[in-house]
Amino acid sequence: MKRWRCSVCGYVHTGDSPPDKCPNCGSPKEKFAEITDDFELLHMHFGQKLSYGSQVEVNPFFGDYESLAPYVYNLPVGQRVGLHKHPTTDELFFVLKGRIEFKVADNTVVAAEGDLVQGKMNIPHTFKNVGNEPAAFLSVKGPKPVDLVRME
Repeated sequence: MKRWRCSVCGYVHTGDSPPDKCPNCGSPKEKFAEITDDFELLHMHFGQKLSYGSQVEVNPFFGDYESLAPYVYNLPVGQRVGLHKHPTTDELFFVLKGRIEFKVADNTVVAAEGDLVQGKMNIPHTFKNVGNEPAAFLSVKGPKPVDLVRME
């Protein structure tokens, strides 16, 4: 099987040939390029890790860092992640799209595309999509390993 990447949105398709139309953005077959086995991923297109499902998705990427753990969280409308903390890691949240309410300790903020929110080590936090479209944010945690303590 081959892997093909849409040059418009970053969608990755697996198959013997690219799809006739990108299921993510609708671009034609000609916009796909084959991803070779020796390709080292240095760049990730904006749309490559976004999804539009009905459940919260947490997608790790660039997993070869020794001390950082990056993730893209996809939050459907109204979905939230319960209160939790990371006893040994700090966390930064960069909003990629949508409106997300973050509660960090006793502080609550609604962040939108381009906003940055910080979560300090061992401080309880939660987040919820409060907008009317799917939301997504980049989360970078460090240092590894990332421990999680659920509080609800």
